[in-house]
Amino acid sequence: MIHSLPTSPARSSSAFASHINNLSYDETDNISVDSNYDMEIPTITTTGSVDALVDSATIGLVSATLGAVKYDAATIREEFKTYQSILPHPDKLLQEQHSFSHLRSEMEAANIEIPRFLKYKHEGGIKPHIALCCLLLSEYETELKKLQQQKKQKRKTHKYDNHRWGIYPFIVRILSFGYLHNQLNNPADYIRDQFYRVAHVIPTHVVASNILRKKIENKGLPVPNYFMDPDDPRQFPPHIALLVMLQDGEKESRKLDSFLNRLVFSSFALISLLLRIVLEVIGGAGAIWGGSEVVKLRTADNADLWRWLSLGVGVLCYARFITLNLPYKEDEGDILGPAGPWSLRLSLRLRAVCDHPFHYFVRALPPSTPRKKVD
Repeated sequence: MIHSLPTSPARSSSAFASHINNLSYDETDNISVDSNYDMEIPTITTTGSVDALVDSATIGLVSATLGAVKYDAATIREEFKTYQSILPHPDKLLQEQHSFSHLRSEMEAANIEIPRFLKYKHEGGIKPHIALCCLLLSEYETELKKLQQQKKQKRKTHKYDNHRWGIYPFIVRILSFGYLHNQLNNPADYIRDQFYRVAHVIPTHVVASNILRKKIENKGLPVPNYFMDPDDPRQFPPHIALLVMLQDGEKESRKLDSFLNRLVFSSFALISLLLRIVLEVIGGAGAIWGGSEVVKLRTADNADLWRWLSLGVGVLCYARFITLNLPYKEDEGDILGPAGPWSLRLSLRLRAVCDHPFHYFVRALPPSTPRKKVD
């Protein structure tokens, strides 16, 4: 009987690691004892480039011709110009959330070549969330390079200098002692801001949407609304987010930031805020003052006492008002719609702004900024 020689621990460990690296995500999950297994996958902070995701997205396609074409951000934008004319405005896209099949049917009826992120796998298609990651990681990488260039040139530019709302964000921070920040009401800005918060953990390999969510959640980061589970009521499809970003690249969504739109909705939000203060704060104090007179508890002799009682109730009402209306980080992607107020129909948008007028102006989350590459 021949006995095999014992394997050294180092060689055994090395062989096991090599075996693990050759397995898929699901296979490694099955052999792991960790109930929340999370295999390490390269990200832009470790690879330093979005090219890995672009190359990974084109591997294994059925058509050799399609596989030879690099599906990067430039290709996605160029492809967009062929079907741009048949799409509704960004706010309508977000409100109606046209399905994958509906958009395909519209393009087929118009005799337009279907973009790759709307094609099926056997047609050489790429999942919409992968195409969205390619586009946004490209923007993220560009912003990262700009920051690095500024650092090399030792130039300090104030992040509010070029803001299209002027010094408004700076004033918000000063008045709130750094707690609040200006709200993002443009859908494209909202989508971009959510992505930038998690861009450093986005895999640069093609992964399923559920694994992408898991990678983000395991880092303790908020999952962007367009990467949420489809059963979540706050979710909107990644192909809609991609189309909105492409339209923003052609300046189509900037009309939502027009002076007239801002004036109308800012006025409505301000009036709603003042009315809530009158009803919920001043009204509470006034109710004590007036009610005490109705039931004949307040007389000329004890008027000062009831005045102080009314003021005390007014202070409590004000504390309640602040607690209910002050923005919190958890409000993002929920209070004013999944991508801001423009992602809601007009009636729902007015109701959301009326219910939460303070949120229309400010938010608790600070602006997101690209993170440097990890060496």
